[in-house]
Parts: sequence; structure tokens; C-alpha cells
Amino acid sequence: MIFIIKNGNFKKKKSETISNTDSDLRWNFKMGLLHGIFFYGGQAFGNPDTVLPVFLNNFTGSKTIIGLSSTVIGSLGGIGNVVPQLFVANKLESKPYKRPLLRFAITLRALCWAFLSLTTFLFAEHYPHLIIFLLLFFLLIFTFMGGVAVVPFYDIWAKSLPSGIRGRFFGHRQLWGGITAIGSGYITKIILGNDRITFPDNYALLFLFAFIMIGISYLALGSVREPVQEVHKDTLTFKEFLRKAFNILKKDKNYGIFLYVQILGGVSALALPFYVLYARDFLEIKLDMVGIFLMARMVGGVISNIIWAYISDFAGNKKVIQISTFLGFIIPLIAFFTNKDQPVLFIILFVIIGFFIAGRTIGKNNFLLDIATPKDRPTYISLSGTLTFPVMFFPLLGGILIQHISYKAVFLITSLAVFGGFLLSFWLKEPRKKEIPKG
Repeated sequence: MIFIIKNGNFKKKKSETISNTDSDLRWNFKMGLLHGIFFYGGQAFGNPDTVLPVFLNNFTGSKTIIGLSSTVIGSLGGIGNVVPQLFVANKLESKPYKRPLLRFAITLRALCWAFLSLTTFLFAEHYPHLIIFLLLFFLLIFTFMGGVAVVPFYDIWAKSLPSGIRGRFFGHRQLWGGITAIGSGYITKIILGNDRITFPDNYALLFLFAFIMIGISYLALGSVREPVQEVHKDTLTFKEFLRKAFNILKKDKNYGIFLYVQILGGVSALALPFYVLYARDFLEIKLDMVGIFLMARMVGGVISNIIWAYISDFAGNKKVIQISTFLGFIIPLIAFFTNKDQPVLFIILFVIIGFFIAGRTIGKNNFLLDIATPKDRPTYISLSGTLTFPVMFFPLLGGILIQHISYKAVFLITSLAVFGGFLLSFWLKEPRKKEIPKG
């Protein structure tokens, strides 16, 4: 059985899904919320737009290297995510159960933060080049395993939850996870502002907290009860799978427009890791302001998540994509026009970043799950991750441009490109227009 929402109530509906009972739905919803609460709280301790750029700045002034770190792990994705997705989707399309692979991948992801904490504690003070290498290495493994996990992760939630409640599900995950992340931001502020916890012990402690909380989140995620849906009987060769994937892209015009919108909106990654460094270099903020910016971003995410969730469920994910992309256009403009005597504008900027990333995540993920057919869902998910790969390189490009031109040039380029994505979003067609509840 699965459930649909009509006038705010759950209704049972026959489908191909097996073992998706009332108790399974409630259990999975709870475990999904727990995963979101601890995962977002844990990730805040190693946030790629606030904590990691300042951490790396202790070893190098190269904006290119800092941009490279955000290319490896960024708020809008990491380069390691792209590599395995098509291969994973090819193997999983004929597998009724995806959870075993998910468990393997998330275990390795959690361990990356444990190793990063340990190596920072042991080597960061005396071996700066080694710690830069190890940081990039462990973050690359973390994102690579994320690329392995993303296909089974979204396929399981697509099977487990009816379309009409996914917006609220992902919204509440980000809401309560965001509240936890605000607490993480406050702890980050205390640790980085405490003279008795010196470098590198302060960052080793942050990465340890990241490991503990992400580890707990993965225990919850690994306990999700996976329903079964009809799958393809045979595994295609990789060549046949690629041919099928690109036939989907050719025939599904709405999907193609969606991908272009994601790439143009993703140009926001060009500037994301550098706002905090711009504030430090030009607005002359103190180190503990990193924690305040992190909290501001998380507050923005928390405030916005319920809004995004209800827009998603009751107005459609096209609207979520449009509004969040417009916010992505505004962010670099605020940075461009902020002067030294207006540091409060940067707190507002990070609040809007929280709105933008939360909306982009909910809109993108739910639009993708709505547009994909159940049998071909792994293909849609993996193809989306692979073809939006330019987004992963934007932070590196941003670092190069800042290194050789200026911050403000990057802010202006970012704003213009994201505005192009906003205009293109008007050509999207809401995939579940007839199913959007009225109540």
C-alpha cells in the first residue's frame, strides 16, 4: 500500500509497492527526521562555506586551493559525487533492495570525519602541506561515497513516501536539522573564540563533533525499512544504459530544462565559499564571527524550511525552484554593495544563503522525484547528478578569478548567471500539477 494526500488527510491507494504499511511509513518518517536532525547539525561543524575556508586559510592564502576544497565538498555538491552515480544507477535498476549499498557508503562517509579529526590533531601544527592533502583526500572520499549513496537514498524515499508529503518531509528534516545546526554554530563560535583551545585543537574538536553527529544520523538512516517496487528484470550493459539514459534526456524536454536551470542556478557556487573570506579580508571581522555567520545561515534555513515545504506540497516544486533561484541572484548583489561600515548586511546575506540552499535542495530533489518514472528513477537521479557536474567546478573557478581579478567581479558574474537560471525556470512544467492538494 502507499498513501496519497487529499484535503490534508492520508488515503490508501493500491500500487506496486510492497510492505509500505502504516507502521512502516511512520517509522521511516521518524528515522528520516532523526537522520536530518543529526546530519545537518553534524555537517555544520565542517561547513564548506564558513568553517573549512577559514581552516584552510591557516595554511595557505591561495584562493585557488580554497576554491578547490569547495569543489571537493560544497554546499551545492562535490566533484566526488558525480563520478559513481551512473555506474551505481546501472547496477541498482534491477535490484529490488538498495539499502545494503546505502549502509556501506554512509559508514565510510562517517569515518572520513573521524580520520580528519585525528589527522588534524596530530599533524596540522607541524605539517601544513600534509594536512591540506589529507583534508582534500578525506573530503573526496566523503563526497565519492555520497555519490554512491545518493541513488539508493532518493530511490528509497521515493518508494517510502507519497509525493504529496515529500515537501513537508524534507522541509521538516531541514527545519529541525537547521535548529540543531544553529546550536552547532553557537558551539563553533565558542570553540573558535576560546583562547584556551588553540589551533589546531579547536578544528580537530569541531571535526570530532561532526563525526559523532553524522555517525548518529547514519544509524537512523540505516534502519529505514525499504519497500519494494517493480524493477527492470535484467541489468543492462553500461553502454546500453548510457544509450537509454540519453534517450530519456532527448525525449523528456522538461527534464532537460530542469537540468539547465540547475546549472545556471548552481553558478552561485562560484562565490559561496568566499563570502566569509571577503568579510574577513575587507570588512575586518573577528574569527568568532564565523560562528555568527554560520548561525545566521542556519537560522535562514530553519525559518524558510516550513515555507518551502508547504509551497512544495501545495503550490508545486516549480515555484520553489523559481523563488529560491531568485534569492540566489540577490545574494552576490548584497555582497557587491556592502561597505566596511555595514557588516550587519553580511549577517543578512548569510540568512538569505540559508533560505536559498534550503529552497534549492527541496525544490530540486522533489521536482526530480516527481518527474521520474519508478522503474527509471535511478537513471533520472544519476543523470541529474552527472550532467550538472559543472556546478562542482564553479568554486575552483571562483577562486582562480578572485586570485587574478577581484571578489567583486566574481559577485557580479555570479549574479548575472543565476538571473539567467531564474528566467529559464519559467519554461518548466510542474510535473504533478493535477495532484497538488487544494486544502
